[in-house]
Amino acid sequence: MNSKRILVLGTGHLSYRIKKLAISKGYDAKSFGEDVFQLKDTSNSSFDRVAEVLHDIDLDNIDMAYLVDDTDEFNLQLLVSLLSLSKSLPITVSFFNENIAAHIKAYHPQLLILNPARIAAPAFVEALYKPVLHKITNPSLPILKQNKRKDSLMFKLVASFLFIILFATLYFHFADGLSLIDALYFVIVTVATVGYGDINLVNSSTISKVVGMLLIISSTFFIWIIFSLTINRVLVKRARLALGHKKYNYKNHIILCGLGRLGRFVVEELLARGEKVVIIEAKEDSSDIEYFRGKGADIYIGNGRLARILKDVGSKHAKAVIAVTDDDYSNLEIGLNARSFQSDIKLILRIFDEKMGEKIKENLDIHLSLSMSALADDKFLSTVEV
Repeated sequence: MNSKRILVLGTGHLSYRIKKLAISKGYDAKSFGEDVFQLKDTSNSSFDRVAEVLHDIDLDNIDMAYLVDDTDEFNLQLLVSLLSLSKSLPITVSFFNENIAAHIKAYHPQLLILNPARIAAPAFVEALYKPVLHKITNPSLPILKQNKRKDSLMFKLVASFLFIILFATLYFHFADGLSLIDALYFVIVTVATVGYGDINLVNSSTISKVVGMLLIISSTFFIWIIFSLTINRVLVKRARLALGHKKYNYKNHIILCGLGRLGRFVVEELLARGEKVVIIEAKEDSSDIEYFRGKGADIYIGNGRLARILKDVGSKHAKAVIAVTDDDYSNLEIGLNARSFQSDIKLILRIFDEKMGEKIKENLDIHLSLSMSALADDKFLSTVEV
């Protein structure tokens, strides 16, 4: 029996996997989740609550304490409390925010600080270059409806405006005896409000004068609203382009969905290898958007689950789709929808539950599913063996 004693604090897939892996190696592992500490309860300080939970544990004989909650905030609370309880306790802590991790490391160089996303990212990239062993067994794939909405308002307005010009031209031709070219010239001058005065309605009938007034009023309305809609369309198009909303005609590029904690490190790896990357990100205010645009990646702000977006980013000619959002169902839907555009596209999906990922791969013809926690747990547990 291995004599190593470890303490796993935190809730989530990583804490579960570290404990499971430790037990399989014969370690004496104890774990406590966030619900046990209830640090959000303001009736007690976080230090008092941690001290209460760990009261019966001899921290001096713990070989390693792992602070591996899914949130950096909770890990930081645990870290501060544990440092108050024991200065000599070996601690390995998970931090996705590397900025705060650098500050903590500067004050406590004895701490081991690891980023699960940075550890797991290379495996997602390496999967691109591995041969596909799991082939598609059912090539009959659904054709997704694009639900493209057509805006016919501008067409109707322009058609109506042209009809008014034609009607007025014909009226003045027959009613006032103007030639067709003179009648058209008069109507255009009137519509444009130029008013040369070489042709006028001073000696025309009352009906012609009424028609002339109606022509001025109606043409003013149509010109104003057509101009307004045109400007609006130009501004909307510029805004859409700023959000990356356009059709990408790349080939053999990588589509990555989810510029989150894991996604940003995967993109870093891809760009370092010279891959062309198109990123789909739902959050317009993501702090990484401008950074990766500056590095040469294209970014489309939108929901990667939508078929029209997957079509816009070129799923039909992409080398692979990597879906690494924080939601398993979304990743699966993104992958399956992308495959409707290209049956043999390589799909690399982040699935938190490793066993579920294997079942999905087998039953839904997914090429590869990876769990960040499963990729990071061994690296974390290795710190106690150093």
